[in-house]
Amino acid sequence: MKSLVPWFCLVAATGSQALWAEEGLLNYRQGNYFVAGKNLTLQIGKDPVADYYMARMRLYGFGELKNDNLALRYFLQSAEKGFLPAQQLMAHYYLIKEKNPEKALYWFKKAAAGGDTQAQLYSSAAYLFGYGTPKNTDAARRYAIDAAKKGNPLAQYALGLEFSSSRDHRNKKLGAIWLNKAAENGNVNALVKLADLYANGMGVAKDVNKAQELLQRAAAQNDLNAMLALGNLAKKANNPDLAKTWYEKAAAEGNADAQFALAQLYLDEKGGLYDAKVGFMWMLRAAQNDKADAQAGLSALYKEGKAVGADSQLAEQWQAQAAATRLKEQQTPAHLLVARWLSNGKADTFAASNYNLGGIYNAWQNPMALKENNYNQYPRMDEVTRQSLYKPKFKLANPQDIAISEYFDVLAPMLSGNEANDWSFKRYPINRQIQALKDSEAFALKHPKQFSVTKGVVPYPVSEEIPTFDYVGHLTHGWEHQANYQSVLTQLYDQAILGESDAQYEIGQLYQYGIAVAKNPQQAVVYFELAASQQDVRAEYNLGILYLEGQTNPVDYQKGIDWMTDAAFKGNPYAQYALANIYEKGFKDPQGNLVVQPDHQQAMAMYYLASSNQFGEAQYRLADYLVKENNAGLSVAARQNRNQLIKRLLQGAAKQGVAEAVLPLAFYHAMDADPAKQRQAFETARREADAGNPEAALLLAILYERGISVPKNPIESRYWYQKASLNPVTAFILGTYYVEGQGFNKDIEKGRALLQQAANAGFSYANLNLAILKKQAGESFLPELDKARQQNNSLAGLLLADYFLEKADNPDNMKQARDIYQHFADKGDKDAQLKLAYLYDRGLGGEANAQLAEQLYTASAEQGQPVAQYLLGQFYQMGRGGLKPDYAKAKQWYAAAKKSFAPAAVALGFVYDTVDDDYLNAADNYQHAANRDNIRGMFNLGLVYEYGKGQPVNYDKAEILYLHAAEKGYSPAMNQLAGIYFRGDKGKRDEQKALYWYKKAAELGDRDANYQLGLLSETGVATKLDFGDAVRFYQQSSDLGNAKAKMALARMYQYGLGVEKDINHAGDLYKELAANNNAYAQYRLAMLYLDGALGEKMPERGKQLLKEASNNGSQQAQKMLQWLDAQQATRVSFIEPVILNHAPVLAGQTADLMYLDALSEWNRGDETLSRMILNRLMSQFPHYIPAKRAYEQLNQQNEISIFG
Repeated sequence: MKSLVPWFCLVAATGSQALWAEEGLLNYRQGNYFVAGKNLTLQIGKDPVADYYMARMRLYGFGELKNDNLALRYFLQSAEKGFLPAQQLMAHYYLIKEKNPEKALYWFKKAAAGGDTQAQLYSSAAYLFGYGTPKNTDAARRYAIDAAKKGNPLAQYALGLEFSSSRDHRNKKLGAIWLNKAAENGNVNALVKLADLYANGMGVAKDVNKAQELLQRAAAQNDLNAMLALGNLAKKANNPDLAKTWYEKAAAEGNADAQFALAQLYLDEKGGLYDAKVGFMWMLRAAQNDKADAQAGLSALYKEGKAVGADSQLAEQWQAQAAATRLKEQQTPAHLLVARWLSNGKADTFAASNYNLGGIYNAWQNPMALKENNYNQYPRMDEVTRQSLYKPKFKLANPQDIAISEYFDVLAPMLSGNEANDWSFKRYPINRQIQALKDSEAFALKHPKQFSVTKGVVPYPVSEEIPTFDYVGHLTHGWEHQANYQSVLTQLYDQAILGESDAQYEIGQLYQYGIAVAKNPQQAVVYFELAASQQDVRAEYNLGILYLEGQTNPVDYQKGIDWMTDAAFKGNPYAQYALANIYEKGFKDPQGNLVVQPDHQQAMAMYYLASSNQFGEAQYRLADYLVKENNAGLSVAARQNRNQLIKRLLQGAAKQGVAEAVLPLAFYHAMDADPAKQRQAFETARREADAGNPEAALLLAILYERGISVPKNPIESRYWYQKASLNPVTAFILGTYYVEGQGFNKDIEKGRALLQQAANAGFSYANLNLAILKKQAGESFLPELDKARQQNNSLAGLLLADYFLEKADNPDNMKQARDIYQHFADKGDKDAQLKLAYLYDRGLGGEANAQLAEQLYTASAEQGQPVAQYLLGQFYQMGRGGLKPDYAKAKQWYAAAKKSFAPAAVALGFVYDTVDDDYLNAADNYQHAANRDNIRGMFNLGLVYEYGKGQPVNYDKAEILYLHAAEKGYSPAMNQLAGIYFRGDKGKRDEQKALYWYKKAAELGDRDANYQLGLLSETGVATKLDFGDAVRFYQQSSDLGNAKAKMALARMYQYGLGVEKDINHAGDLYKELAANNNAYAQYRLAMLYLDGALGEKMPERGKQLLKEASNNGSQQAQKMLQWLDAQQATRVSFIEPVILNHAPVLAGQTADLMYLDALSEWNRGDETLSRMILNRLMSQFPHYIPAKRAYEQLNQQNEISIFG
């Protein structure tokens, strides 16, 4: 359960040490190792996590001098307190480094109890094969079950094997179940064993086809045992050719069992493939591959003289070899069996499996990085600071960065048609035959010949002669046409009488409109009601029209509403659309009396209903309403949903032929990521703009400007901007460009005027840019900025909040800032959520709240905000809020952020590098960041190459990366680059280049560069010899935490080099170092106590310090303890061991460089090596004064008075 206790409560409860511990843990996880070391030292032996972190720092030389003895001690302390990562390391350490299977199993069992699957597998294997413990199949099974329950396929396979080999039928079934699970989880051996069960009907119903299917799946993964088994099945089925094919595939890969099977196949005299010579050759190959049965078979062939000449001597030799092979198989060492079992038969050593120790123990290739009592440079992460996150950016809003949807919301009223005001009831078409007759009467330049309905397709006779007046004919003129109408009417009446609702409805239409019959609304009502009684919603709709148009007697508008409502709720889109319009505006009678009150809610409901029925005009009207609604108060999610709905409505309307929907839809297509939609937007905008539509011209200008569907073209864009009408959007865009002089002659006055015009029209981005212009001009800008914020412009609101936060010395400003962030965060603005999360995360302006911080980071990150993704990853990496680090989640969010935020790639690489010891993935991510010009990515990748982490050392690549980062002002890269030049890692030393970069780094406060300059100044290498400068540089480095610099400084004070001799100050420095378990400082301090150099002699305290120094790896202290013990014992003598001179031999090395090496070794605590170098130096350069002085100082230690 997550802890919600604020950090200050924890401090109150547990005191400052708990705070230091918490800070130390966070410092370590951030990679701030020097600070972490100071805080965590207080928790050594008390907190297992602190022990573990200090152990890693000592092991890797990160922030603490590398000391393997101390590292192991801290790992052990942490493991004994139950910290799983420490237990895992101790297990691997004893398995690989110490080769002590008993102790390894002890720690693997501890880790297994902590839920580590890998440890459970090892423990199972150790008990199964008796490695480091007596064999115990019950214990092996228990550990395997624990791992199998977690889905581990190897454990599931092992259980499957065990249970399937049982004589109990129920266990065989259980074995099949476990094998199935293992197979589903990708264990190929499980497929092969499961196939064997199906082939023989053990624990499952016999099914040879199923067995073959499973083996085929395994063989497809190139499993040789599967191929062998397929060959055996084919042989059993009397198909030697198929058996041969499978055997040959496995045999070609060196499988001795397959080779032996082939030999038997060819040597079978009754088989169809009998060939003794070929059989002999395969038998020989199998025997040479240590197949005991093949060796015995070969012996038999030589003895019997089959396929080869009889040779009793060779027969005896092969028989002896077979016996030896069988004996060897029986005596296979347990460690080989365990290694093979754990690797699924792929490895014979633990080092080649997942049980390797990893990290610096075996993956670092540079010997210099493995040297004791040295610092190694550590990878760094970028930091998102409060200043970088909240610094107000008073920069004009770029028109190209504003979402097209923001522009469209302002333009939408200008794109609306007039149909909203000029609507009428939609009419259903009349009977098709009646319509055809009406069409024949329509005025036209030329009519087609008329056809009689009653006489089929026979045309009416047309006379060419001028007719004489015929009175009877005049009275009966057109009787044929009337006869056609009557024929259709008769047919409809007949159908209506029979109760067909369509006929009833169509007759009602004829009476309603007076077509083919006299207009008679009352008669229309009769027929419509007949149809309506049969649920014909068209009839209900038309009834509604008759009543609402006042065509009935008596007039009854309410009845019309009722009929219309009934039709609408039965799904009639015409009725739904009609009611929507009625409720939208209200309904008046001819005298102007309001019959139906406007009801916006009802109107919108009807528009939604009609739109859901794909009624184009309703879809357009609804989209138009949604666009015009004030959406400034909507949340981000709500606005996105609204935009999606509007887009769908416009698409539907355009598809239904609503012309007014086409241009608005083009705006939405322009916002789409689909190139095809973008192309449609461009084509529509171009077509409409060419036709003179000013809003289309604006869209076309935007498309050209942003390169949407066409290449960017600023000239075309400016042309179309000028063609567009001067609406608020155009005024904003042109105003901004005139102010900036972008594409137009710079004219600030004209630009401000246009921006003011846009602002007066309510476009908030214009207010924002006006505020920024006023700020730049030194005018009052806050009111203008606040106007934009009040219109819910998040960009303006966050800028205002950032401005207030920058002046957080005023509590009111901090509160205002927090309130603004909260307001926009509540609406789903991802940037506001990020900034508010950071406040809660770091406790700025109020109490820290890790739970709220996590929620807000997550909300922002899920919207794709890369900095929020990065900080959420860091939140999980740091284990903020009392949580344990969750590196899986951290890596997930870093991976999401790294695409657009390079520091996330650095952080991801850092986790792989310092937590997982996965240098391949670390390097990949550092490279990703370096490719994006990230200096820490370059530096960290340089370390991978310099130290040879998981790959050969490559100084060339390291130099290039360091140089790029150094040229960008990154001091750690300068220091490493200087080191490469100084040591001559690429073959040739360049002391002056090294000095240049050391100085540059030191000027930027780099602790290691200051130390190196101190060493150079003390020895006169690359610069003048100057003890005063040396002391100054050492002091600066020491103040920054460099222990070697502090050791050098102590020596300078002890012997009065560059400063007045001050043994007490030297003692204080040794005490500081000794308190941090610096073995050489403990030794030096012990000698001062024993000698009484700090006052009276303190032999007991001195001896205690010698013991501590010895435990921490000091050979000098161990030797001195032996000497003291010898002095106290009457019968014990001490013979000082002869120290062989193993100082490095560097041909042609100058005196000053030898002297520098000697002092460098002295500073890191290796007095023995320092002596060796000085001895050699004095023998080669006896008159080199600086070395002579150091030589004498070292030898003084052997003349202490207490030793007589």
